[in-house]
Amino acid sequence: MANIINLNTEEQVTLMLQHLFGRHPNSSHTLLFSPDTSRIHATIFWDGAMWVLQDSSSNGTYVNGKLIHRGSDQHLHLGDLINFASLSADTWRIVDLSPPNSLLIPVTPGLPTVVLKDLAVLPNGEQPENTLYISASGHWVCESESGVSVLKTGDLVGSQEQAWRFIEASATAETLQNDVLEFATVDQVSIQFMVSQNEEHVSMKLTMSEQEYDLGQRNHHYLLLILARKRLEDIAKGLRTSEQGWIDKELLSKMLGQNENHINIQIYRFRKQIVKLLSNSSSLPQAIERRTREIRFAYGNVEISGGVELITTKSKAVL
Repeated sequence: MANIINLNTEEQVTLMLQHLFGRHPNSSHTLLFSPDTSRIHATIFWDGAMWVLQDSSSNGTYVNGKLIHRGSDQHLHLGDLINFASLSADTWRIVDLSPPNSLLIPVTPGLPTVVLKDLAVLPNGEQPENTLYISASGHWVCESESGVSVLKTGDLVGSQEQAWRFIEASATAETLQNDVLEFATVDQVSIQFMVSQNEEHVSMKLTMSEQEYDLGQRNHHYLLLILARKRLEDIAKGLRTSEQGWIDKELLSKMLGQNENHINIQIYRFRKQIVKLLSNSSSLPQAIERRTREIRFAYGNVEISGGVELITTKSKAVL
């Protein structure tokens, strides 16, 4: 994301896709306090290739000492100095001109702005009540207890106590749409579990598009093992793919001896592990799916070696 800093106050601002500067408190994203500035003084926006400043004021805007008149556009460059209305007004410096990302803008006072890159949880990693990620269709989605919903600009996410508003970066969304054919499907992903006899140690390997990734041994892999076993059981019963593997969350909590928040933390840790391992983790379909009061392992191509039954189980989803 692009950033500018006020050299007088040291205020640093992350630019939105279309960022308004002015004295109007309800219309401006960044307030200007000089009496010479207009209510809506100028806009900095992303034109698909560059960040551009457009003046809409009475007194103009200065970029590197050059006056930009009302209605004029100016392409911005790293290090440019901006003064709104007067050279004696506060000076802003462009310190980052990265392309825009989607954002979560705080609605509840005191919350931070969240720049969305690959994976985000709300309100935090210790209470992952909402998980945001890019779906296989290239859209940002929000996963919560009630299921998964596709986000659009203006949607509220979080809770009544801690709420953010989602702002989509259209340029980023267009790029994702161009990449949509590169997303793997669930059928292209296979998982292998290697389980010790006492089930204290669970290792995983993931294969996608003929590339194998060693996920090693992690505590949260046991949760995935339980979910994968339920998926395999339902495959063996001949259940349709849409009904395979679903476990009631209360039952799962009893099976694991853990509350739902702890289970959510483990799912979040697995997703972080995938993000760290894969350079383009958004191309991998989510391993965990949710619907009201239920959860399941998304992949049907599963192999389990070892465990208390000391057998190798291998199956594939029934379409």
